[in-house]
Amino acid sequence: MVHPGGRPRTVSFSEEEMIDLGKEMVEWVKQNDPLHLSEWYTIEKMFIYEEWKTFIQRKEFIPYYQRALKIVGKNYLHNNGKVNPGISQRWQRVYFKDLKEQEDQDLDDAAKRASKENLETSDTDKELLMAMLDLIKDKQRKRE
Repeated sequence: MVHPGGRPRTVSFSEEEMIDLGKEMVEWVKQNDPLHLSEWYTIEKMFIYEEWKTFIQRKEFIPYYQRALKIVGKNYLHNNGKVNPGISQRWQRVYFKDLKEQEDQDLDDAAKRASKENLETSDTDKELLMAMLDLIKDKQRKRE
């Protein structure tokens, strides 16, 4: 798939080529232990990010992509000295989509609870608001 010259490369590879590319990626990840898949697709294969985004949406490539993600993600769970713990925590959301979904759901639930709590008005607040409205009505009547 390397094109030494001529027309620019296209991202419209056949299904078979996408499967082969996926297999190649998984094997490369196993052998090279990268910290990010971009090490393979940008440095090793010279694909640009826009091409990569197309690949990871192709149904025949997705299983290989997900497998490679999990292999890379293991570096972010194991303290093998390769990944700073602070960075590890940050990137786990990228490599573990179920973790990201759960954290997002927890944040949504917390925001809904906070919003509901903010909407709830105490009896004292209601009484003060009614008293203020009554004062405004009285002033408006006096002007008329």
